Amino acid sequence: MKRLTDEAARQLIRRTGGRHANGSRELRARWAWRRLVRLCASGDPAAQDAVRAVAGNLPEPDVIDLLAVAPAEPADRAAYLALIGQGAQRQALDPDGSLLALAYRAAAPEVRERLRTALAAEGDADVIRVVVSGDQRDRIAELSDGELDYLGHQLAEHRRWDELRRLIRDLPVARAVAAAQLLPVAEYPGNDAELFSMLAERSARQLLATVERLPATRLITHDTGGSYLGASLSPDLSEVALRYGKWKRGQHNEIHVETLRIGTGETTHRFRGDPLRDVDSGNSILHLGDEILVRLEGEDLRYQIVRVVPELRALGSPSALSDMRRASGGAVLVCPTGLAFVDPGAHTLRRLEIPRFKDSVHSFVVSDPSCTLTTLPEDRLVAVYRSQQISVVNEDGTVLHETQQAVGTMSGFSPALSFLSPDSLVLHMNKSFPPRGLTEIWKFPSKGAARRTAWHTGAIPDRWPYEEWQGKRLDDSFVTRIYNNANARQVDPLAPWIQRRSGVPPTLQRLLGRSPGGDMYLTEAMASGSERLEVHSPHLPDARALLERPLLHSTPADLRRALELRPKIGDLAVREALDLLVAVLSERFGGDIALGSTTAVPRGGPTDLALGEHGTAG
Repeated sequence: MKRLTDEAARQLIRRTGGRHANGSRELRARWAWRRLVRLCASGDPAAQDAVRAVAGNLPEPDVIDLLAVAPAEPADRAAYLALIGQGAQRQALDPDGSLLALAYRAAAPEVRERLRTALAAEGDADVIRVVVSGDQRDRIAELSDGELDYLGHQLAEHRRWDELRRLIRDLPVARAVAAAQLLPVAEYPGNDAELFSMLAERSARQLLATVERLPATRLITHDTGGSYLGASLSPDLSEVALRYGKWKRGQHNEIHVETLRIGTGETTHRFRGDPLRDVDSGNSILHLGDEILVRLEGEDLRYQIVRVVPELRALGSPSALSDMRRASGGAVLVCPTGLAFVDPGAHTLRRLEIPRFKDSVHSFVVSDPSCTLTTLPEDRLVAVYRSQQISVVNEDGTVLHETQQAVGTMSGFSPALSFLSPDSLVLHMNKSFPPRGLTEIWKFPSKGAARRTAWHTGAIPDRWPYEEWQGKRLDDSFVTRIYNNANARQVDPLAPWIQRRSGVPPTLQRLLGRSPGGDMYLTEAMASGSERLEVHSPHLPDARALLERPLLHSTPADLRRALELRPKIGDLAVREALDLLVAVLSERFGGDIALGSTTAVPRGGPTDLALGEHGTAG
């Protein structure tokens, strides 16, 4: 039977009102009522909602008609009576709510939601028992987020403070924060007032968003079916944007853009379009949160910036432009006259002229791989390397620092640049002949000339081990130089963050980037002739499991694991969530646990890498 819309159900209710002088229904009204009863019996949501809306005005014969078609199974009958608004009949059948609890547990999510709405409208305190199924506290782990939220509000509405306090102690920590905000300060228990106050002061929305964006497994894979893969993490680290090419009709590679949700592994196709000529142009895709940008190569080293999300829009005409980097708002590129900004929602590039650039940078230099840039968005800083010189400017175009001596080497190519702190940068260049790489670290004091504080020829890990770079905010172009072999462009198979699938032999991988705290690494691997995205997360899935576990089921081992895990994670929001969990578990199991600092992971500087003058250890 076809389901009614809400408006059709309301029209049907109106048609049942036609009556003769003796009170009996007219022919058309009888037909409408019989149809409405049949639809209620079949479980039509709109019909049941419409009948529930007028339940208080139904005459006894109509109620008898509705009862006559009720399900025979007692639990189903209790749910049916609740959904059509026959509260008195339901309570007579199921005074303790046990039948309704059974029906609710077996119902589909949409039916559960309708039951909660119907029972809340009745204002019946038994609805609370329906959700938690009596005193079975173990059911907490089975309830959805919506059900837990609903339960907390119902307990608060009926002022059942003892049960609400117990619920707060049983929920996963993020849900405990939301529930604690429903408890009046006057109802805080004397000996635990500090704990409840600490929970209530946190932002439940932010904490839930943090937990939900974390990967559930240590290795997420996605086969693209294409090649020339590029990737960019969103600012909130909940999503990665992918750009790749697919061979089309034997003519050219067609560009595709899609997004992958880190927390669920779900992908969404976003764009398919122009030929992909820039087959491997580094940072050619940039996820800005609400927007996704791609850089497409045109003729004569001219590039087109295209916004593909939320809507397709080419930003200006093709011109000489460098790679893209994140700015304090939007994105920034280098152009021959200075900087070019992609502001949120803008229809074209905003060009900022910097005379020093205009005099020394030419179109062929900007578009060539010998020019690169890096940014420190929180400090509104942009650093540009070109023609063996580094310039540091702010987003207003003021030149803050410039190197006076040659940077890098004439024989080097493909530079990668990254801020280590607001006043220090690291540069890496590939070289054609052994030793294959050159790394330099430059310091830019507030007064005095820029100076090179350390340098090294050869592979970066030969001088600075992997752990030296962990937790530091680094440009993806430089991160790839730490872990990728300079010649084969393959990830070092001994990199400590690599996760392997059980029973699957290792594949050749290339690092694409990592999260700012160093908790997630994005790699490209070959799979059945096409490229596969892999997201490696050694520790975040363990953090998610701890944060999602109901406190009711926690053990002292969870407390120890949270304390061990926290120093291994660079994401500040996750570290703070673990701090809260440690505080709650410490109170639950007793013991005076000293928490670590909740300050941000230091962005680092040259001294953090134990660097001294002339490339010696400090």
